[in-house]
Amino acid sequence: MKNIIADIQAWSTERGLNKQAPAKQLLKLVEEVGELSAAYNKRHTLDEIDSVGDILVVLTIYCQQRGLSIEDCLEAAYEEISEREGKMIDGVFVKNADLGK
Repeated sequence: MKNIIADIQAWSTERGLNKQAPAKQLLKLVEEVGELSAAYNKRHTLDEIDSVGDILVVLTIYCQQRGLSIEDCLEAAYEEISEREGKMIDGVFVKNADLGK
């Protein structure tokens, strides 16, 4: 995974994306999430794969622009959820804190 992240960052740097406003990447992220939603709704698995990949590329570039490590962000998120308790409601995991517990 580290190799592909480095490749994405190099690609971004070669094109000058690493020096652009992070807000532009956030707009791109919303676009890509919309494409993922459309692919899911249409059951187009290959488009889902492409969209998830695009989302990860956009997030990698966003982190690069902000001086963040995408690996550190993912690790921090996992550490936060790893011990989380809650329950499933209509197919969605809801943490106890949101249940008032």
